Amino acid sequence: MKKIVLAFSVALLSLAIGAAAFAADTAPVERKLKHGYVQVYDLGPLTLHAYQTADLMADEAIVLETGKNLVAIESPPFTDNIAEWKEYLNGLGKPLTDILISYHPAGGKWYGQAKSHATEGAKKAITAGPTKALTESLGQSFGTGFITDIPDIEANLTSGLNTVGGIEFDIIDAGDGYDIAIPAINVIYTHMLGADTHSILAGPDHLRAVLASLENMKKKGYQLILSSHHTPEKQADVDTKIAYVKRVQAIAAENKTKDEFIAAIKKEYPDYQGDNYLDMTAGFFYGK
Repeated sequence: MKKIVLAFSVALLSLAIGAAAFAADTAPVERKLKHGYVQVYDLGPLTLHAYQTADLMADEAIVLETGKNLVAIESPPFTDNIAEWKEYLNGLGKPLTDILISYHPAGGKWYGQAKSHATEGAKKAITAGPTKALTESLGQSFGTGFITDIPDIEANLTSGLNTVGGIEFDIIDAGDGYDIAIPAINVIYTHMLGADTHSILAGPDHLRAVLASLENMKKKGYQLILSSHHTPEKQADVDTKIAYVKRVQAIAAENKTKDEFIAAIKKEYPDYQGDNYLDMTAGFFYGK
């Protein structure tokens, strides 16, 4: 199970940056639903709908709204949330034409006739690799409410700029998954950030890769950072996470056992969520 999680691991026009920066400083409108809630950001050329499922994994699903259509990023995996998300999107009165799937393929073909997209590496991981194995394992853990059906990937994304559903995306390949930058609104989606949450760091090499990704986010100056397990975050949260990852790196070098490492991290970050993530990181650094 722990090894499966190893899979986790742009030129912007000045006018678009200025518009997005202004919009991102505006608090989102929150729409409460029966199970979760949606944060709606008016970002000028696009409206961002970030669905906080409030499910057992704190999943988030995302939809970008243009003047004509909807484009989804990732899927909610639980039956109740799928029904709720579909009802919400139907209420927007525009067709869902496309979905980008990177790390969260569970939920089946809830999106109907919309076209599914992924990079070649993510497609392999989703259909026959570690992402598929993790999905099946989660299904065994959560039972019938968790939909393990994995849809086919119908179109390939390549590194760099891709236009999907009329929206330009900058695809940043990460092997078994990919990050998604949206230049028009100066926003990026990555699998996990969480400034108040422990990170899954799958050993020294993965830690360095995560740190490089965070430094790149900081350099690019994205106004919002979307992820699959947290509400949208900002650059201050990136700074916090960079400091955290560097501290984990130092603490790992200072301690010889898994228990010492975990105790030291918890002492410095007593209020952080995601103890299971910390345990996984310790397993990668020190073994079982």
